[in-house]
Amino acid sequence: MKLVFIAIFCVIACLTGIAQGQTARELIEESLRRHTPPTATYEEHAMVISDRHGQLGLRTLRYYAQSTGDVTRKLHVVESPSELKGAAIQIERDVHDGTRRGPIPTTAVFGTNFLVADLEGEQAGDFRYERGGDVDLERVPHLVLHARPVDASVVRATGYHDRQLYLRKDNLFLSRVDYQDREGRPARRLSYRAPRADEFGIWRASMMLMEDLRDGRRTLLKVERRVHSPDYVPTSVFDGLQARR
Repeated sequence: MKLVFIAIFCVIACLTGIAQGQTARELIEESLRRHTPPTATYEEHAMVISDRHGQLGLRTLRYYAQSTGDVTRKLHVVESPSELKGAAIQIERDVHDGTRRGPIPTTAVFGTNFLVADLEGEQAGDFRYERGGDVDLERVPHLVLHARPVDASVVRATGYHDRQLYLRKDNLFLSRVDYQDREGRPARRLSYRAPRADEFGIWRASMMLMEDLRDGRRTLLKVERRVHSPDYVPTSVFDGLQARR
């Protein structure tokens, strides 16, 4: 029992030592490396929308993501309601130079309070990072990173001002992002809920909750099904969308 306790203590100490010795830039880059998605992901989503009066709306979507040696592609396609069926958002990034193709990042996603930028993942090259204090979220220790746009062009492109990122200390999983407006006031909050390890041992959130802290709107994105297989993500699904346009 004593040996087990010592081993656990050493693991915790090592993890803490790594975190203490790393810069904010190193921490966010390590987090992105640890949680890089597989080369092919297919998901089925339900998006539940609510306003300050409790009125609800529902969207169902299909999501495709593909990463090759040259480009990453993400595609969101609406299944319901019928009046939005077939509406799509496709984003591509060149792996080598970061060139982006897709809708304006500040575009609202299918009538929700998600922006396109919120679904693109952390773009570390666009921000400066500083370490903040440590906090507990739901009794789990987290590191806090302050993210600030590198210049005004990033603010114009993404609509992002200062943000606070919360990384779990044990595995650097991103649990929450707090967004501020241009005056530094709390504006929105994105929480990554019900995380679990996939078949590759990589943690994935089962839900994403976007809360507008000013007008009370909320959107819950729930992953109903997730498959990591190129059979579910053929290149033709992306090329077909471009052809229809």
